[in-house]
This record gives sequence, structure tokens and C-alpha cells, in this order.
Amino acid sequence: MRIFLKSLAVSALLITLTGCSVFYPNWGATGLPEPVTESETIAPEETPSSEETTDAEATPEETQTPEETKEPIVRKEVTVEIIMAVPEPSIGVFTVVAQIPNMTESGGKCIFKYLGNGVTKTKEVKAEPSSEYTQCFPIEFPLKDLPSGNGVVTVSYESEGHFGTSAPTSVVID
Repeated sequence: MRIFLKSLAVSALLITLTGCSVFYPNWGATGLPEPVTESETIAPEETPSSEETTDAEATPEETQTPEETKEPIVRKEVTVEIIMAVPEPSIGVFTVVAQIPNMTESGGKCIFKYLGNGVTKTKEVKAEPSSEYTQCFPIEFPLKDLPSGNGVVTVSYESEGHFGTSAPTSVVID
């Protein structure tokens, strides 16, 4: 009977630990791999040693480095959706959850803006990619810092290649 109970306990432990990889398959991952840019793949030119060329022999063309001309980045407008904007008096925060559908991108930020009773409050949080969308980190703002009454919430998204602002959402703070 003891062997059966031990086997059952070990089996339950293994099943529980195996389930962890289902919920968080990238345990320990620090971020998405960054693509290699052209400037990283080109080896720098070798410069002659001081024995081969003196400063007096160097011509102006040799000492000047060509400036890289970068094309301006054209930012695309995206849709930002507020999924939830609710006061939670039990924990003392106003919680906002927002996402950018049909786009996955890292490196962006979300800006929460609350307007109510002549008061404007803002807070910036990071955004992270998901499987089919980019999600703002949950935005939690202390209820004590927001005035009571009717207000309007918007969430804006900004990144190197995208920007957008959600439609205003009406909220009531008690």
C-alpha cells in the first residue's frame, strides 16, 4: 500500500510540473530574438597602422567617414481597443486592459489618459506581443488619485513603426 501511495504522489507531482510548461512554455526567455541588421553584418574596414601611414600622409578622404543615409521610418496607424476599464474599490485601483489587435510587436508603449471633473491623469506602461495581438501591460491607477464622478478614458499606443489611440470610454468613479 505504501508503494502505491508513493507512486501516486510522484505521478501527481510529475503531472503538475509537466503542466507548467503548457502554461508558460518559454520559461526563462528574456525576449524575442532581434533581427540582424545590415550594419551588423558588414565587417569594418581595416585601418592602416601608424607605421604604414603618418598623419601628414593621410588625405581628407581617408579621414572622413561616409555618413549613413537612413530612410525615414513611416509609422502606420493601428487600432487600439480598450477591453476593460473598471474601478476596483476592493483593491483601491482603477484597472484598464487594452490591446492592439492583428499586430504583434515588441518595444511599444501604452499611454493611459483619464479626463474627469477638470482633472487629467496619465500613466505609461509597456506593451508586449502575444500570439495574434499586442497587449498593454495591465494599467492600474490608484483610485484615491482620481476624482469622483463621470470621466473618460483613452489608451494610446506608440512604437517606432506604429501609433494609435482608442475610442474614448466613459467610466464612473464612486
